[in-house]
Amino acid sequence: MRSVVLALLTPAAFASLTAQAPAIDFSGLDPALTVAPTEILVLGSAHLSNLGDGVKSADLDPLREKLAAFRPDVITIESLPGEFCEAALAYPTEYPDIAKTYCRDMTPYRAESGLTMASALAEVRTSLKDWPASPTVAQRRRLAAAFLGANDRYSALVQWLRLAPGDRVAGDGLGEASTAYLDKLAISINENTQLGAMLAARLGLERVYPADDHSADIVYADLPEDAFSRMYEIWKSNPYDMKGEFKKLDSIMAGPEGMVGLYRTYNTPRMQALTTDGDFRLAMNDTSAVQMGRVYLTWWQTRNLRMVAHIVAAGGSRPGGRVLAIVGSSHKPYFDAYLDRMHDVKLVSVEEVLR
Repeated sequence: MRSVVLALLTPAAFASLTAQAPAIDFSGLDPALTVAPTEILVLGSAHLSNLGDGVKSADLDPLREKLAAFRPDVITIESLPGEFCEAALAYPTEYPDIAKTYCRDMTPYRAESGLTMASALAEVRTSLKDWPASPTVAQRRRLAAAFLGANDRYSALVQWLRLAPGDRVAGDGLGEASTAYLDKLAISINENTQLGAMLAARLGLERVYPADDHSADIVYADLPEDAFSRMYEIWKSNPYDMKGEFKKLDSIMAGPEGMVGLYRTYNTPRMQALTTDGDFRLAMNDTSAVQMGRVYLTWWQTRNLRMVAHIVAAGGSRPGGRVLAIVGSSHKPYFDAYLDRMHDVKLVSVEEVLR
């Protein structure tokens, strides 16, 4: 009997196993859903800070108009939650350079408000729980200070932008360093500010939700120092003319449709396929000793799964509402695929919104 069992466990036996389809197909809306679904628009974005000095805030006005017409109840952005920044600071050997690269030191602003990370988080939660329909200037400034203390700078900016210009001064926990920082952040050219925070303030929302995640970076921890050099070899083998594609994007951005045309193109199935095929699908077939490409794919899939979890959680604050998820364009195909597996999520077409 033992020999029979061992024979069944041979590699040849496993090679003959057939793939099993999931017992329940979660794609699309659950037919059992009888209430309004949560509508999610995943906007694949350019990283505006990489486009150079040619992009001005006013260039984004037509794009903001179209996104505002979607009227999201919740906006998520590609920014790390403050709690993860604190973890990265606490465990630098596990998450090297994460805090330095993606987070900001909030110590100067906490010194002005007297808040710690923990007390700031608690104040944000309790304040929003009983937030009045018409908050005072002092309440908005204090909530901005609490958001800064919680390392949620873009939500702090939402509160800052909701104040009249004359009320954007120090007070109620905001000192001179805090106000100077918020003024500087307000004019920065990046999608978290120009699309996320500005839209939230315009639509009367009180915050944005940071949805980035770099905890998956731990998959690189035990690799040799030069392992990532393999990725440059893989990217060089890309059969697609990506330089030519980026030149086309430049011409679209400079054309009559401007940023709306650029974002519409970024979110087309063709551009999504070019990015995925020329990067992650290329990487997954790496046969080198370390199989760096496969590790890279593991990191990417895990990161996107965890980011989508943040979006689903944020959407849970408004069941049956509308969510705008702003994220770098290479994330979009993964976001769409993973969100499509939720019972109650209806994906919204970017093409329809930007038409």
